[in-house]
Amino acid sequence: MKTVSWSLFTHPVMDIKAAEALLNRRAAEGWALDRVYLGAFARFVPADTRWAWCVDWSRPGYSERPDYLALCADAGWVLVQKVGAFNLYKAPIGTPPIQTDGEEEARRFRQEVLRATFKGWVFLLALLLVLAALVLLVREGSWRQVLLSLLLTQTGLFLLLSLPAILGACLLWTGRLLLRLRQWAQASGGSLPVPGRRSAGAAAWLCLLCRVWGVAVVVCFLMDAGQQMRGSTALGLLTGACVALLFNRRRKDKEGRKLLQSKATLFFYALILAAILVFPLLSPAVHLLMPTPALGEETFLPGGERSYISLVRNSDQDAWGEGSFGLRHQRWWEDTGEVDLEDNHSYRIYRNWLGQPYIVPMEGVCLVDCYTARWEWLARLVQELLRELWYPPLGRYPDVWLHEAGLGGGKTESLLLLRSGSTVMWVETRSGPIPAEQIDRLLSLLSTNQEV
Repeated sequence: MKTVSWSLFTHPVMDIKAAEALLNRRAAEGWALDRVYLGAFARFVPADTRWAWCVDWSRPGYSERPDYLALCADAGWVLVQKVGAFNLYKAPIGTPPIQTDGEEEARRFRQEVLRATFKGWVFLLALLLVLAALVLLVREGSWRQVLLSLLLTQTGLFLLLSLPAILGACLLWTGRLLLRLRQWAQASGGSLPVPGRRSAGAAAWLCLLCRVWGVAVVVCFLMDAGQQMRGSTALGLLTGACVALLFNRRRKDKEGRKLLQSKATLFFYALILAAILVFPLLSPAVHLLMPTPALGEETFLPGGERSYISLVRNSDQDAWGEGSFGLRHQRWWEDTGEVDLEDNHSYRIYRNWLGQPYIVPMEGVCLVDCYTARWEWLARLVQELLRELWYPPLGRYPDVWLHEAGLGGGKTESLLLLRSGSTVMWVETRSGPIPAEQIDRLLSLLSTNQEV
């Protein structure tokens, strides 16, 4: 005989009557709610006595008022558990409902769901405004470098990939909310309508996916923070969390509810400590998620030797480079030993994400940036972010651009940008023009390694 049954219990506030119908339907089947775990999964056990269930709205994060609980208990309704904004009550069959004023009940639900929807749209618009600011506010086209930097982080790439799904879900959710508001208005103060089982089930699964998405964002953030976070940044986060906790304890609900001591605060501290202590130790595992470089250990210069440049603060392996689960970036100098660099004082001008220039001495014959993407469309995007509009294409090569300029004193600067499949290479040298044989060799190496 089956002793335990589980059901998904992630209904939004607008589907509060669907949550209540689920509990009563399971009660009619001989099951009683034992507990809702993680605010998402309801555990049912066989019931000797059939109960009537009521789901009432309550302010999230606050306990219910003692006088209201006493009033419900006098009416026969006993509070079983608080799940988010839901209070779950049970009572003997035939007990009068807790809420008898349908118009007041609809008003409370309407106010709560509109507030939650407003917060969701504010978050989405803020994300879109940040992306727009990259284009409009950052100087001298450096927004390309900022966007490329986002693609090289787990969090940034995951948010950009999920943005279309977020937009679609928000539009569907808003349309569903308008439908629910219309149904409540048509109730004319009577009992609120119960959403259909299919509609309520789809909404519950969507809420679960949103929570899984949130967990994925947290994991991506931890992986990024574990490699990039400084000790001072972590100390600032901990200090800010302590100050926020102090103010949070002083908060009081205007209706007399008691602020619940949520586990979210301890969870927040655990995340910061994990990012500081644990995830830097997991850097090798993080780099395993990145795409495998198509060039391998081959060099652009025949017989050249690589000298890697560290791109990640907390990484001991410069050869790993930096990146995300969809894009890897490696940077190195190449030298053949035929040029005396001590007599060849050359410098390269870099620009930070604000467009401010700074110079770095060249430590090899050429500087190579290799971007390996998991998908070809991402490689094309990287190619467009790296390519300057004035780069002239090489006629007989697809997706190859070469710019050469005289620097005086018999020196020539050459900038090469090419894409082969899902790999993008950027090469800079000041030792003279780049021979066509080296370009053919590099394209052959990339195409051969990617075919394998």
